[in-house]
Amino acid sequence: MGLFGRKKRVYLGEYVEPAPVEPPPVERVVHEGALIGESVVRLVLRNRVIVDALREHKDLDRPGLAQLAAVELERLAQHERESAERVQGRRERQEAADATRKRSALDPDDIEESHRRERLHREMADAFVTRATDGALLDSLVERSLEEAWSEIGPVFLERAGEQSLVVDRDSRYEQERVDRVGTLLALDLTKLAIERGVEL
Repeated sequence: MGLFGRKKRVYLGEYVEPAPVEPPPVERVVHEGALIGESVVRLVLRNRVIVDALREHKDLDRPGLAQLAAVELERLAQHERESAERVQGRRERQEAADATRKRSALDPDDIEESHRRERLHREMADAFVTRATDGALLDSLVERSLEEAWSEIGPVFLERAGEQSLVVDRDSRYEQERVDRVGTLLALDLTKLAIERGVEL
């Protein structure tokens, strides 16, 4: 007998295989995937707005941002198309290999899931293409990205503006420097967003 004796076994019950779970409808997955894609595009736009404002000192270009949103949505669509082609290609290669055997190595459920995944990717691609040509949606993505950018960098602008307003500058170049500072801080059309939120600049 060992120093500490044998450990007692603990009965955990009999294993019961969980009931199969039906996969969610393709339409729901596509809808939710499209919303996620829109969030990704808004993030890209928001980052572009912030970089243009703080580093490049560029003016706000709403049409340019809408075009960027369309490009990003097309890029997502292309990614989904390529995924669909890969799923289809793997299935067809396996089916071709099975043709030389007496029985298929693929389970019918696997074949069905492969078709389902291919369909999902293709419908996702179609959803992104549709959004890339929807002017109202593109404008909405731009506006929401501006709001998100303002939420992130607006307080920084306001803090800097407040600090600068406390500086008493008696130099004759004050007015010109003030214009330059304001131009730097408000390189975007964020003034409108600030007013909408009741913030005085």
